[in-house]
Amino acid sequence: MKKELEFYECQHLKRWLAVFFMVVISGSFIYGCILLLVTEMKLWGNNPMSDIMIIVVTVITILVTASFFFLRVDTVINKEGVWVRVFPFRRRFKLTPWDNISEYVVRKKNLIGDKRGIGVKLVRNRVGNRIQMVRQTTYNLSGNYVLELTLINNKKISIGTKMPEELTAFLEKLDAERKQK
Repeated sequence: MKKELEFYECQHLKRWLAVFFMVVISGSFIYGCILLLVTEMKLWGNNPMSDIMIIVVTVITILVTASFFFLRVDTVINKEGVWVRVFPFRRRFKLTPWDNISEYVVRKKNLIGDKRGIGVKLVRNRVGNRIQMVRQTTYNLSGNYVLELTLINNKKISIGTKMPEELTAFLEKLDAERKQK
């Protein structure tokens, strides 16, 4: 049941070329597994894998390829905070409460400047320049805009969105309601 003041967005993987390559790789392992087990033909190299190892690798590639078909990022924003999950790798939502968020902004994604993982930021102060490590987590499968959360411990979380206008309007409405209380 959807609450009155709640924003929900689901992003699916739109990079069909990556999925195509994963299917080709899985198909080649399936083909090699069938040739090895059915016809006893040694397909790859002078020193091929054992039968059990090629079965294990084939099953792993099939599972990874299948996970690409079900891959999605679910985002829920409500009065408690921002909830994010990457399905099927994380089944439960991860909450970032509003008390831990120092600022947020909805902006266009910068393909060159946005870093995944740990980024380096040059900080200028009165004494001089210093380099500061900024830890950033990115959840994005599609869309050209991100909701960038800056936490009170200087970590950043970027969550991709395909609905920037609706998200901005919702965050303004949520801010107005939170300030009333």
